[in-house]
Amino acid sequence: MKRFLFLLLYNLFIPLFLIISIPGYLIKMKRRGGFGTGLSERFGIYRRRREEEPTGGLYVHAVSVGEVFIALKFIREWSKTHSEPVVLATSTATGHQIIRDAALPNVRALYSPLDLPGLPGRCLKRFNPRAVVLIEAELWPNFAEVCHRRHIPMLMLNARLSPRSERRYAKIKGVTSLLFSRLNALGAQNENDRGRFAGIGVAPDIIHVTGSIKFDVLGDTPQGERADFRALLDQLRCNRPIALAASTHAGEEALIARAIRKAGAYPLIVPRHAERRATVVSDLQAAGFAPILRTEGTLPTEIPDNNCYIADTTGELKDWTNLADVVIIGKSFLAKGGQNPVEAIAARKPVITGPDMTNFADLVKLLEEEEGICRCSANELSAAIARALSDPDATIKQTEAAYTALSIHSGATQRSVKLVESLYQ
Repeated sequence: MKRFLFLLLYNLFIPLFLIISIPGYLIKMKRRGGFGTGLSERFGIYRRRREEEPTGGLYVHAVSVGEVFIALKFIREWSKTHSEPVVLATSTATGHQIIRDAALPNVRALYSPLDLPGLPGRCLKRFNPRAVVLIEAELWPNFAEVCHRRHIPMLMLNARLSPRSERRYAKIKGVTSLLFSRLNALGAQNENDRGRFAGIGVAPDIIHVTGSIKFDVLGDTPQGERADFRALLDQLRCNRPIALAASTHAGEEALIARAIRKAGAYPLIVPRHAERRATVVSDLQAAGFAPILRTEGTLPTEIPDNNCYIADTTGELKDWTNLADVVIIGKSFLAKGGQNPVEAIAARKPVITGPDMTNFADLVKLLEEEEGICRCSANELSAAIARALSDPDATIKQTEAAYTALSIHSGATQRSVKLVESLYQ
């Protein structure tokens, strides 16, 4: 009865929510080039004939760009021992494009269905997967119910729960326990996550600590520098070291760029949301910079000394990170929560963050214990950048300490594959 009432209330509310949110969503999709790529799949309208679709394989659901990259990494490992087709579903145009650009064999890029009654069932009936994998905490009530009714095992991988989210979910533990009871297994990133999920009502016997697929960096093939990126920056930086401001949020571009300039380095900016480019340019100009956008394509005939480069594209952060001498993590100075520092650590770059890294509290705590990361206030940022650039021995010690701290996640991708295999048959 509790589940019936929960679903009844949810299905009364979700159409109203979608009526309010879909216009903004469609505007965002148009801005990001989503129209013409199969966006109608979100509404259960498919352009392919049903008999052309891959069936009987694995269905993987990822939403954000970060989750899509995690899913692709998992699928590459999965495909080493499995030849069945994989459907990789996302809800964003950017994620959809990344899947298509990856061009993995036997992988169908899909827009995930809206969680309205009828649409998840239509989707799962079409692809008839043997198992469903959810990347991180993407669990929708109607989709979960259809998986249960169709006896499709459903797993959550790379699952993490911040202390703040735990407190929110704990207030509605009765609801979360109903929702998570439809999972057959959950792969948590660490022991703290295991405890938090158990604390909000997830059955302890389905929780397995598999580690973080994204933090599983030791098995990655080292990625070399892109020569074209290096040549471009060499034209711009006037022999200055490169300081990368990674995944910045509103207002942080100018703040960090000023600190970089004061430290004698060259500002390379990668905003978290590329569509903010006009605001980013305006803020940097007001701070006395002559910003150059990657999307402009060509460099100006005369390059001013006060230039800075804005990589206003998606999916290239790793390439820019490989060129940096120091990396400053965004969303940690003027916004709350912080962005993921793992890519920089995997590239063995010294990492500096602002005070607020709440979203990665466990990881940052681990790194701080090993002296593998530098946290500072906005006022201290310039001095922190200067120290990272002027003391190579200390920098190497920090980067190696950070890399070693991540070694606990080594093999997380393989462990995740084995967890799926345990239910796949």
